[in-house]
Amino acid sequence: MTDTSGTSKSHKPRILVADDEWTVVELLDRYLSAKGYEVTKAYDGREAWTLFQNQPFDMVLSDLRMPGFNGIQLLNAIKQANPRVPVVLISGYGNVETVVQALKGGAENFLPKPLDLEELEKIVKQSLAISCIRPGGSQIKGRIRQNTIIQTQSRYENIADIVYQISLSAVAVGFAEYDLDNNLKLALVEALTNAMEHGNQWDQAKLVTIEANLSRTIMQVTIEDQGEGFAHHDQLDPTMEENLLKERGRGIFLLRAIMDEVRFNEEGNTMTLIKRRSSDQADMDQA
Repeated sequence: MTDTSGTSKSHKPRILVADDEWTVVELLDRYLSAKGYEVTKAYDGREAWTLFQNQPFDMVLSDLRMPGFNGIQLLNAIKQANPRVPVVLISGYGNVETVVQALKGGAENFLPKPLDLEELEKIVKQSLAISCIRPGGSQIKGRIRQNTIIQTQSRYENIADIVYQISLSAVAVGFAEYDLDNNLKLALVEALTNAMEHGNQWDQAKLVTIEANLSRTIMQVTIEDQGEGFAHHDQLDPTMEENLLKERGRGIFLLRAIMDEVRFNEEGNTMTLIKRRSSDQADMDQA
């Protein structure tokens, strides 16, 4: 089984790239290597899975459609072996339902084809950073709830600390056994970035208020900014293929794919994210 120690200054992050298109693999290898990453190449899902079982990787970047052993199968195998390793899937147009399935199955993010290399670099950095937010396991047992309220300036560097605090709460109440899933962290990062960037315009005089309510079976996080809001009723449908590359449409797509519910207030400056777990899932984790 592979393991990952996260990124650090002492080693290059190791990325496993899997795609049955030779040109895509070579493009990703050249680009990511030039950015300082150590890349291992696989030309189908089965080869990628074999490499993953025998070498440590910090991240996996895989095509969704591959013959024999596809991206979903590879994702499931990796998450069963080591759920801490972030997996980002590359999807061509026409795969929206499969992308949603992958995000709900634990994928950290996705990249549409044709590839935008700047977006690729952003997602790689984000996924590696999220995987490093790791609270310790809790010794608290039983049925407890926790309500946490945080107010923060609109500063990007505060986002990781907020996600860390919510992850601690998730572990403390038993919603997560050892850590919050990486794709739930991604949803929190997207929502917080939206509030600070689009809501408060990165104005540090304007605050973002976060209220997190957690128990074993539900995580509800409400994020309020002090901006003017937006007409969320008029937003383009983010599930339409042509809108997946649009910044706000992409963010809403990710949130709705990962979470069970995403709500806005009438003004559009408050967002509520809800993720539920069944009692059976929680009992299995506590066993």
